[in-house]
Amino acid sequence: MDNVEWTGLVIAAAVAALSFGIARFVVRHFARRRAAKEETVALATQSRQVRRASERRKR
Repeated sequence: MDNVEWTGLVIAAAVAALSFGIARFVVRHFARRRAAKEETVALATQSRQVRRASERRKR
């Protein structure tokens, strides 16, 4: 293989790894936001007794 082909492969691998990392970060970020929002909605609809029981379970 020529040097140019190796350079192209290295650049392609670096770009693939970078895009994978960015995609993973974005997916985790939005999943965390959605989970926090769903938890807030669930807490608003629960009774005080259920809310306290789930808080005890978390501890």
